[in-house]
Amino acid sequence: MIDLQSLSELIEFRRTVKPIDALGAPNYSSREVDLATIERLLNNANWAPTHGLTEPWRFTVYQGESLSALAEFLRQAYSAYTPEEAFKEAKRDKMAAYAEHTQVAIVLGMQRHPGKIPAEEEVMAVACAVQNLHLSAAAEGLGGFWSTAPVYDIPAVRTEFGFSGDDDRCLGIFYLGFPRHDWPARKKGAPQPIEDKIIWR
Repeated sequence: MIDLQSLSELIEFRRTVKPIDALGAPNYSSREVDLATIERLLNNANWAPTHGLTEPWRFTVYQGESLSALAEFLRQAYSAYTPEEAFKEAKRDKMAAYAEHTQVAIVLGMQRHPGKIPAEEEVMAVACAVQNLHLSAAAEGLGGFWSTAPVYDIPAVRTEFGFSGDDDRCLGIFYLGFPRHDWPARKKGAPQPIEDKIIWR
């Protein structure tokens, strides 16, 4: 049996740590994340709850030299598929910089299964898998960041990531690395009291 106190402490310990800070300086150190650790994190993600046992989560992992190719692909994709009125050069560059300054990038896919399971529930299942992934990363002392952007889910971009079904989705990219600095405090302190978010019947 897992100790609830230890689990609660891990949940409170988890942090979002982006690959770069607001000024563009690296937040992750150069320390590599070994393959065995990545596989363990993804195996923990694989134990997420899933309605109908569809297990819709799919992962495309970039590390080492492939991260430079990912960064360039993100630059090109954002430039090609962002409407002119919405295009922001700083956003494009930041999106690429995340890939350039991370140790691991895990593209988060949802493989749609035919049947009675609503697509919304499949998305929820992937989110549960990502929470497992993020908590496991925190337990290893790894910073993690779930990046989302509309361009990730454009069909041509999804296909590049390996999710080619007509109803598949790309739900973002999860970045991993060992923090360069001390483990961050929660930016806004503790969450608002749970008592304000419960209705007892």
